[in-house]
Amino acid sequence: MISITQDETINSLPVAELKTSAEGFLGPLLKELPDKRLRVVGVLMVLGILAGQSPLITQMARGVRDGSQYVLDMARRMYRFIWNERLSVQELQDGLYRIGQATVSRYEPVELVVALDPVNFEKPYTHELEGVSTVYKSSPPDRKGKGRLARGYPALTACVVNLPEPVLTYAQWFSYTREFLSENAELQAAVSTTRQLYPEHDLCFVGDSGLDDQKLFDYIQRLESTFIIRVGHEERLIDVYNERLHCLERETLADLIATMPAMLKLEASFTHARQTRTVQVALGWLKVYLPADERALWLLAVHDPDLNRDIGLLTNRPIVTSDHAQTVFSSWRYRPHIEHTYRLDQEAGLDVEDLRVQTLEHMRRVFIMVLVAAAFLYHVNQTWQPEALHWLRALGGKLGSLSDLDGFYLLLAGISAIFVTAATLTFVRSNPFPRPKGTCG
Repeated sequence: MISITQDETINSLPVAELKTSAEGFLGPLLKELPDKRLRVVGVLMVLGILAGQSPLITQMARGVRDGSQYVLDMARRMYRFIWNERLSVQELQDGLYRIGQATVSRYEPVELVVALDPVNFEKPYTHELEGVSTVYKSSPPDRKGKGRLARGYPALTACVVNLPEPVLTYAQWFSYTREFLSENAELQAAVSTTRQLYPEHDLCFVGDSGLDDQKLFDYIQRLESTFIIRVGHEERLIDVYNERLHCLERETLADLIATMPAMLKLEASFTHARQTRTVQVALGWLKVYLPADERALWLLAVHDPDLNRDIGLLTNRPIVTSDHAQTVFSSWRYRPHIEHTYRLDQEAGLDVEDLRVQTLEHMRRVFIMVLVAAAFLYHVNQTWQPEALHWLRALGGKLGSLSDLDGFYLLLAGISAIFVTAATLTFVRSNPFPRPKGTCG
């Protein structure tokens, strides 16, 4: 019988490969850190977040522990990272953005589609933490199926969504009670930061109906960028040029969207809760003007016959031909990709809402590191060989059936299992299990 030692078992795990990959991916961030110890702990924190699938320091430490009997020493190293006065949130944010720039340079896109998405993180049992705010949560809903008010913290991210890997161009965790001006100011900061990071790229900002705001439209255009925003204020009055009468006529957006004739039909697939439906959507478009603004916008009306639903998209990208309309519709359909990333960060993946540090500064640091860990998971999915990814997902609980989706949760579970196994074997090697000793007489 072949005997496999603990050392051989540990060496057979791809721990070194994951660490090397993480160090390469995190290189732009590590350069922002002021000393070598912080750089070493930064890598350990990212791997610990994936190992523990948690933002809790003790869970991170448990996944990358050394042979010590307790995880206290490793946890202290990570707490020092969070508490270090020579390290700032701005440096971590800059490092996150530098990682994004490196990713964009690898793919060399002509245009970046950037999704802007405010999100609220819930801390339901929190009363005394610094800056805790009242936030609106629609998921999970209340007992009547409606949104509700809860204690928590708002956040805003801007994310490039038309590349194989998500690229964060803005990430902010804030409080309504501390240094907060308005959501519009945060959105403008996200737009300007993105433009500063990518001055040579064509930028198209996409957003849901909550971003339907004329001030935001104006700000994006001043930075020589385009936008595609879902109509949220259908009662808004806009001006439409009447070619027969040679004058502008004022209409409501709701009336225009409902009565827009179909000029193009496209086959589109929509996936929700693992169910995919394919439908022929009808598109219609029209040049419009906001009151007191001479700059033209275009309204793209989208009719979904399956749901008998109409939505409107406002954009400053000219829609003159069918190809233009199809391009605008396709660009806007990238927007939901940011929600998939949020689910990984927020729910059954890395559970960022469970962070348990005490101050806003420390919360922001952990928040940034969780975002970095999620980005690294996407990076592994794109850069590792298919055979290695299949092995990781099999370790993570892949069923091997035709219905398997091979998603990120299986990949995360596989990576977690590697580090937990390596940590367990390392612990057992230094701290054997105390089996009862035999007695005589």
